[in-house]
Amino acid sequence: MNYAPRNRVWSVAPLDQPCVDVDAVRSHVRVTDTGEDEDLTAMLLAAQSRVEKYTGRLLTRRAVTLRLPGLPTGSCPVELPGGEMGSLTSFMVDGVALAGVQTFGDSPAVALPAADWPTVTGTIYPVVVIYQAGFATCPADLKQAIKLLVADFYTWRGNSEEGSVTEVPMSAKALMDPWRIRPI
Repeated sequence: MNYAPRNRVWSVAPLDQPCVDVDAVRSHVRVTDTGEDEDLTAMLLAAQSRVEKYTGRLLTRRAVTLRLPGLPTGSCPVELPGGEMGSLTSFMVDGVALAGVQTFGDSPAVALPAADWPTVTGTIYPVVVIYQAGFATCPADLKQAIKLLVADFYTWRGNSEEGSVTEVPMSAKALMDPWRIRPI
């Protein structure tokens, strides 16, 4: 069983470049001019964020900071949220860098110590892990899910009718489901 406390705090660097180009989105929603690019870009960012939240995976490689209230005993794996693991930048315990930590997997990725985890003495999230996570190249089916969500957002952008916006469209959900990280 992986160590993944419910009170962990993780933050992700802001999304600077979505994994789908605004030109592809414009073509998908059949907009011919660039006059709506600002709105389409906002919808694109919102759609990518929605896919990331639904799947539990970052679609583009970004820096992640994970804060933990402690560590498990022994050498139990520590879960690193965000999907595909890029690289481990630092693993700090009580302000001291921990050497020899290795990372494995992506559904979710985990960190393992060289020996046993040290005893944590600090309070208020004394364990800080900084790493890179997310796809190096976003899968085509998740890009398509983003375009489907943007089309849905674009169609219902007024959102004035009751019931006009429902859950994630079934076609987008079907594309995202195989990528979803589910707790065991």
